[in-house]
Amino acid sequence: MKTLQTLFSYLPPWLATLAGHALSLAVAVLTAVVLHYVLYRIDIPGKPFIYVAF
Repeated sequence: MKTLQTLFSYLPPWLATLAGHALSLAVAVLTAVVLHYVLYRIDIPGKPFIYVAF
């Protein structure tokens, strides 16, 4: 975290703000993709449905 703060301190304020927003958006999208995948995997049954039917 300290390295990231050091990096942002060298940038102009407008660019640091833009980089912070871009990083926040990237983390949010990554979190959404992981959550979507986890919820998708939970919905898949343990046994294929064809074996449950018979």
